[in-house]
Amino acid sequence: MRIIIDRDAVCAGDDMNHHREEFVVPDDITIAGLFESLEFKYIPVIAGNNVVWALSYHEHELGAYFTKIQSFINGNISLSSIINSSEKDHEFYLHYYSHPDRYRKHFI
Repeated sequence: MRIIIDRDAVCAGDDMNHHREEFVVPDDITIAGLFESLEFKYIPVIAGNNVVWALSYHEHELGAYFTKIQSFINGNISLSSIINSSEKDHEFYLHYYSHPDRYRKHFI
């Protein structure tokens, strides 16, 4: 399955590059599996490694990855189940939160 992912920049130097990339992933990949496959080839390594990446599909948050504790929200949901129930394209977005507390404040 082909998907497109874009992400937030994590610092001033990082915003000079385009982050939109196309990936080929297994049809049965889960949100956790996606984060695991992107962790060292797409998601930048952040000092302290205590950040959160939230995966969105057309403005709807699907799940999140807490890097320090390697924990997921909705990690077992398959991307194909999301895509198959939608008439939209296969484009996802990763929102960056510099600390888990900033992610939590997102909901308040």
